[in-house]
Order: sequence, then C-alpha cells, then structure tokens
Amino acid sequence: MTFHIDATKLRVFRKFSKEERNCSFLSKTRFIVLEHLLPTTQEMLKLLREAGAEIFAVVGKPYSIDEKVLSELRQERYNLILESYEKLESTSILKDLVQSALKKCTKDKRRLVILDVGGYFAKPLMELSAKNSLTSHFAGVVEDTTFGHNRYFELASKITTPIYSVARSALKEIEARFVGRDAVKAVDLLLRKVGVSLAGRKALVIGYGMIGRNVARTLKSYDMQVHVYDKLDTRNLEAFVDGFAIHQKKELLKRCDVIFSATGDPNGALSIDELFETRPGVALVSVGSKNTEFDIKGLRSQAINSTGEKVGEEIIRYYTNHSRQILVLRDGTAVNFYLPSIPIEVLDLVFAEILLCVMHLLKKPNLEVGRLLQLDEKLLQPIAHDWLRFVNS
Repeated sequence: MTFHIDATKLRVFRKFSKEERNCSFLSKTRFIVLEHLLPTTQEMLKLLREAGAEIFAVVGKPYSIDEKVLSELRQERYNLILESYEKLESTSILKDLVQSALKKCTKDKRRLVILDVGGYFAKPLMELSAKNSLTSHFAGVVEDTTFGHNRYFELASKITTPIYSVARSALKEIEARFVGRDAVKAVDLLLRKVGVSLAGRKALVIGYGMIGRNVARTLKSYDMQVHVYDKLDTRNLEAFVDGFAIHQKKELLKRCDVIFSATGDPNGALSIDELFETRPGVALVSVGSKNTEFDIKGLRSQAINSTGEKVGEEIIRYYTNHSRQILVLRDGTAVNFYLPSIPIEVLDLVFAEILLCVMHLLKKPNLEVGRLLQLDEKLLQPIAHDWLRFVNS
C-alpha cells in the first residue's frame, strides 16, 4: 500500500465537496464551525470555501490549537472566536452568533449549518427554540463527539432543528482506535520524561465505549495490569470477556496507579469525594473531549496547594488533606492532544461522514426533530469505498 504524501489528505471529503450535486447546495450555505484548530480543520474550511460556502465563524476549542494553523487562518481572514470553555458556556456568545448568522440568512436566503464538537450549541439552541427563533433558514447541526452526543441527547426534545451525530458510527470507531493509542502513547512519553515507566503498574479505564476499549487494549500491550469499570454492566461484561479485570468502582480506585477516564459524560466520571478514595500518588488521565472527566475544580479548592506543583511537562501534583498526592496530566484535558493530530487521512473518514450529514440536512426536507439522527450504515459505504480506493492504490 503506497504512502500518499501530498497536499490533500481529506481526499474523500474533497471528492464529495467538488461534486456538482453537492456544490449547488453548499454554495447557498453558511457555516458556523466549532472545531479543534488543527490542519484537518484548516483543510476542511478551505474545501468548503472552494465549494462556495460561507464560513460565518470559526470557534476554536481551547487546548487543541495549532499555532501555525491559527496564524494561517488569521491570514485567510476567517472570523475566529477564541474563548475559554467557561466563557463559551456562561455567556451568550454562541447564542448571539447563531442569531447574527440567521439574520444574515434572512437577507441573502442562505441556509445555516452548525458543525459542533462537544455539544456547545445545545443549550443556546434550546433557548432559541423556546422563543421560536430558529427560522426555516436553519438547516441543522452535525455533532462529532460522544461528549457532545450526550449533551444533545439530553436536550434534543427541546430543540426544533434536526441534529445529526456521527459519534456512534462505524467510521468513528476506526478513529477511536487511534485516539486510544495516542492517549496511552502520550502518557508514556510524559512519564518517561520524569523517569517513570507504565509497565507492570495497575491501570483503571473508566468507560468501555469506543475510546475506552481501545485505551484498555493499548495499555495491555504496554504490559500493564488493566482493570475496567463502566456504569453499564453490559460493557463490564464485554470488558471481562475481552480479558480485563472488573470490580466495583470504589475498590478499583484504591488499587490502581493510573486512571484513564473516557466516558464522555458531561456530568463527569469521578467526583471530588471519589478522588479522595484513590490510591496515594495516582495519576489522572482524561481521554475525553473536555476537562470534565474529573472534578479538577473541586480538587484545586480542597488541595493544600491549590495551584499545584509542576513536577514534569504537563504534570501537576496536588496534596490533599488526606495526606495523599494526586497527579493530574494536562490539567485534566484530553491527553491525546499532547501528540500531533491523528493522521489526516484517517480523520478523512469522519469528516466525509460529517459532510454527508450536512448534505442530508440541506437536501432532505422535513427531517425529524426532537431526537438525534444518524446515517444508516449502508450510506457510509461510498465513503469506505472511495477511501480504500485512494489509500490502497
């Protein structure tokens, strides 16, 4: 299989975006994009523009911003919004953004699509729906992540626009393999820099979904003793059959040296009280899309050293009143972003599916609202076929 080292990595996305049957719709579309500011996003934005779409605004996700990409996006005159998670969610920035875009759509008749990564528009859209402010010019939303999927799932019944999610798709599962591997590799690199090895130690993986199971498999290959906990016993059963040790969460917290949390739960995986039940010196690793897997804010408020002590690159140590040390990697944010982005040719699969969801929003009238929509697997076959043709040639 040949390595294709060339400028375009989003080959399938590019093919679909260049097709006249799609361009005719994209050229009448306005996008609000909330994404990681990485090379993949930059290429996607470029291709959407080339198809005639207007990029109304790009909201950058904190903790995953490539400075070179940021500089080039500024040169290309994108309307960039760079704010903290807290400000995005505690102010009306996103709601105002949607209203401004819709106001412009009313004048020029373009249709608005939101590409979301993390469910940040869920609450603003619920509030606008309650006021009947989502006009017919709003085509809908496409959500990328499990974290965002869960947030939209909670509020979908109160949102009056179609919402597609790719978080549960077969193509997303392929991406999850790389996320799981990258998370473990990143932790291994960070610990090596302070002279510590993963091998032989006990790891706990919380959440045995797409990403969690791939984290567990990778940890096993690093010669670790791997334990798994999921709030769903069907997943605990799956983990057991896959060869991983399972037990009650409280018991596992006491035993394990490093905890990888990959639940994507907006309400978090471990509370401050549970953090105090962990083994002394435990390392906390998030593989989620936001810093909500652990109650880091609560830990800081109750730690003896509230600002923490830097003991290595991206490693902070907190001392608790319980005479425990707790190590937090990357400030509780997704550790996989310590490494360069997942290969763009792999991300092409999910980006192409996102574009396919966009085309459904634009082309299909009367899509169901009040629940999350997902493309049927048979509709993903052209993506898989084209990807294999491009890569395996």
